[in-house]
Amino acid sequence: MSTEFVPAAEVRPVTFAVHANDHIERGHRRGDELRTGIASTVNAYRRYFSHLSITEAAVHSAATSSWRRLQEWWPTGAEEVEAVAAGAGIDVTELMEIVARTEIMTQAPAAPTECSTVSHTSPGASVAAQNWDWAADFSTLWHFNDVGAVPGQHRHVGIAEFGMLGKIGLNEAGVGVLLNILKHTGDAAGGVPIHMILARVLAEAGTLAEALEIIDSASTSSSSIITVITAEAAVQVEIAGALKRERRARASSGADGETGESGFLLHTNHFLHPDLLDGALELRPDSTSQERYRHLAEAVVRFEAERALARGGRAVTVGDLTKLLTTGPGDAPVCCTPAPGATYGNRSATLVSVRIDPARKQIDLAPGSPADGLHGNRRFQL
Repeated sequence: MSTEFVPAAEVRPVTFAVHANDHIERGHRRGDELRTGIASTVNAYRRYFSHLSITEAAVHSAATSSWRRLQEWWPTGAEEVEAVAAGAGIDVTELMEIVARTEIMTQAPAAPTECSTVSHTSPGASVAAQNWDWAADFSTLWHFNDVGAVPGQHRHVGIAEFGMLGKIGLNEAGVGVLLNILKHTGDAAGGVPIHMILARVLAEAGTLAEALEIIDSASTSSSSIITVITAEAAVQVEIAGALKRERRARASSGADGETGESGFLLHTNHFLHPDLLDGALELRPDSTSQERYRHLAEAVVRFEAERALARGGRAVTVGDLTKLLTTGPGDAPVCCTPAPGATYGNRSATLVSVRIDPARKQIDLAPGSPADGLHGNRRFQL
């Protein structure tokens, strides 16, 4: 599998669909069937960590520490990760270089800006969407992830980087998760991997409350924002190292993009919860997070004005969210495209467009950004 840069919209991802009797068999099948992609992804992250000036010893130490934390926090998930490694023919600490890549990267001064997320809470009809931005050099190193249920776990569908059990997705109980990376002075390597928290929510959570309990129980060390979406509501959980705070749509209106009564919540890649602003950092000196957030907030205000004029109003759909997340030349780069001549490590791109409709048990996944027209979109019905 190539690790060279391929324009995201031109990627035609592998679909990994697995049905097994238990989580260990499922892990072995993942490792065996995806071993080429896993090997390519391990090599790609090693190159990337080196580019970020993280030594091999530091990578190994962080991966080993996160592996121990995972074993303590979610033994079942750790067993499945170990089975993936065995199926792929690699050591589990090598696989953890992918699974715990967010925690490993806390040791670097900067990382690619990634992700703009929009959700709308409407009881019984809440929806969410995201542009997943990452280094363009990883454009071929992800796949559609259709994970069959095993005893005690739900079927779930989404995207995953090769070697991960899960990432962004929706389960058959109607619980979905989206992810944005953040940066804080409290960050450190070695915590429970954020991607395993997502995987556990998708595997085990049957309600919004259960999802939030899983997230709260993890001993985290890296910063991220997890948006949990169910038909009833969307909740953002901001994580700053070991600290966690929730954000929900509130009954007020203001210029910060939380339109309140309409139920919109937005997030890019900077902290918003007042309790976590002390120590909050931008991902990198040239971060576009603030610019993207302002663009989305203004777009929501315009959308709400137009919706208010509609006779009797109407429900907000995933299509509406996609329009909010679509930008072109001259706009804030919510749809992220590598700059001409950008060098390795500085080529960020929207790799996947995601739309989740929990009430319909439906998730749409398209390579590239919504500005590319959602070509190659796959709609999964759970």
